[in-house]
Amino acid sequence: MIVLQSHGGKERAKPLNEMIFEADRPAGTDIAVDEQADFGYLVPPLDAPEDYLPQSGETVGELDELGNLMIDAVNTQAEDPAGDSTMPPVLTYWGQFLDHELTARTDRESAITSVTNAHPPVASSTVESQLRNARSPRFDLDSVYGGSPFGPGITSDVVTVISGMRHPTFVNKMRVGTAVERGPLPDGLDEHRDLPRYVQVQGSVREAALRIAEAQMNQEEFQKFSETLPQRALIGDTRNDENLVVAQFHLSFLRFHNKAIDFLASHNTGWIPDFNSAQMLTRLHYQWLIVEGYLKGVCDPTVVDKIVEDRASHFFRFRAEYDERRQNTRLGNALPLEFSAAAYRFGHSMVRAIYDYNKNFGRPGGILPNASLELLFAFTGGGGALDGDKRLPKNWVIDWTRFVGVSPHPADADGPARLARKIDTDLAPPLHTMDKEGNDETDEQLKALFKSLARRNLRRGYNLRLPTGQAVHKYLRQHGAVETSPITDVSAIFASKPALRDFLKNTSSRMFERTPLWFYLLAEAEQAGGNHLGEVGSWLVASTFIGVLLADPDSALSRGFTPEQSPLRMPDDSTIDSIAKWMRFAAVME
Repeated sequence: MIVLQSHGGKERAKPLNEMIFEADRPAGTDIAVDEQADFGYLVPPLDAPEDYLPQSGETVGELDELGNLMIDAVNTQAEDPAGDSTMPPVLTYWGQFLDHELTARTDRESAITSVTNAHPPVASSTVESQLRNARSPRFDLDSVYGGSPFGPGITSDVVTVISGMRHPTFVNKMRVGTAVERGPLPDGLDEHRDLPRYVQVQGSVREAALRIAEAQMNQEEFQKFSETLPQRALIGDTRNDENLVVAQFHLSFLRFHNKAIDFLASHNTGWIPDFNSAQMLTRLHYQWLIVEGYLKGVCDPTVVDKIVEDRASHFFRFRAEYDERRQNTRLGNALPLEFSAAAYRFGHSMVRAIYDYNKNFGRPGGILPNASLELLFAFTGGGGALDGDKRLPKNWVIDWTRFVGVSPHPADADGPARLARKIDTDLAPPLHTMDKEGNDETDEQLKALFKSLARRNLRRGYNLRLPTGQAVHKYLRQHGAVETSPITDVSAIFASKPALRDFLKNTSSRMFERTPLWFYLLAEAEQAGGNHLGEVGSWLVASTFIGVLLADPDSALSRGFTPEQSPLRMPDDSTIDSIAKWMRFAAVME
């Protein structure tokens, strides 16, 4: 069946003892799923209580207290520069885009996993046999191109929506949207800087999308969806239109594809300027940048290089061991739960409360002195701020120079630094009171729980029976994947945070030595300075990404692709070898 996909939320109930050999489809008009896959434990599930948090209601209460202690107490309008990293803010939202390429369903309430009923934890055998990934674990840009137009469950309506993503006249190109007044634009580039939205497409595409949605929504959900359909984005994964920075990042792929067509048509490269050529080159450049731009930006580069050199051997051993454990229930292409439900949530700590977004909502403050996280969620298809014009206003087009590191600016009285926050155990205050979460809950305690990202992450890890940080670190060291020893007393890291230190030390669950994996990895990064993940966090993220790339024989890493091999060039004839050049080639940044 198809289930509504968003961050958080609930799924329709199904019997817990029912074997599940396919994933729930991600959603409404999300039609990008071309494959389903598994989640499994990197650390094989064992009867070793010392490798897990104690199973008790008291442990859940202590996890809630820890989550509350992780919220940075600084004023949201005057962020403390001490919390700034050296990383450009694009890495925060690039990471979110990549997450949507790999996984879906790890943060939803279901019969398999729940944060409201986190205790007792779900049996590891149940998790591995029933928690399915509703996204193809490949970096193939199905969120951009819409996935495969054939296969089980792919109806003519799905194909109609996929086809609607293409330009109606220039069929080799992707459809984009046009920003509308209120202006001004942040730069001298064109106004075609919005995601394509249903308001601009032919009626047959809208009708097909409504039929897809109606088949999987209840009447109330469908009524709300149909009323807001015109301003919703026509893209393969609608999670990419829940935050404006991610939406603008997604747009860069549509524009890169289209500019590749233009380049091939105007230069004698030998390449045919058609859809397939542009799609291949877009994917190859993107995949090369994942390793050289993203991973080496958020991970320890030496760890990344080591995994590439080793061809992600430990990742493929994990998949082989998982397949051996789950011979009769597996779908294949498993991803580690330690990655999906813990390590790859490190990006939450990088999110700022406010951004120097563009000249209108940032320095020099043409309209507002900054763009708050709340506003960045509002100016999206489901955020409410587009309800009038159904399109993005020109004044909300992003100025990527402020996000990719080419126009740095320190924090001052006029605004925040053009940097991501450090990877550490402090989360920005808006992530404790998330505006779009929990609003349907009548119970105030449940509402507060759903609005707190830290509490949800910690409860989810407990409920999915993730091993502790020390257990994962020990396992990886025993198998030669990392060199450092486990942090035996995490509380010792927090000498400058006595309340957090004392809390960890005094917990009945002994969290200082049996530390929740997500918190452990953030603490490891904090101990290293917060400008990239520590060794274990770097390994979990980089090995998964590199393993996924190597498992695809057509990926840039498998092919040995480098930008020098591409026919695409910048105006100065240089290669497209950075995220800044990607944005400039796509003509979304001056």
